[in-house]
Amino acid sequence: MEKTLFNSKGEPIAYISGDMKKTIYLWDGHPVAYLYNSYHIYGFNGWHLGWFINGIAYDPDGNRIGFTSTTCPTAAYKEPAKVKKYPTDKLGPRYEAPPLPELGFNYSTEDFEKFLLDGQILP
Repeated sequence: MEKTLFNSKGEPIAYISGDMKKTIYLWDGHPVAYLYNSYHIYGFNGWHLGWFINGIAYDPDGNRIGFTSTTCPTAAYKEPAKVKKYPTDKLGPRYEAPPLPELGFNYSTEDFEKFLLDGQILP
């Protein structure tokens, strides 16, 4: 089952697919990241981007950056129609994940879409 991910303003930014890799797609159909061991967020470029714990995505500093509809701090906007998914890139070697920081209630200052785009493989 797919899960929509929202930013702190309630805007739908991406979704987690129901495939085995738990691929994270942007609304334009591009795969940018995936979940590893259910809670690590890795980019296809191999970089560890953050953590996904209890429906909240955390940035490397432990700040909240993305949310599911049930954890979103504001009313979630309606999701746009999904477009055809692009094929996923070959997974790059995974860099070692940093230690889990102290998770806080602060919001990240980074844009959630940019956060996910940091994991894409550029042509």
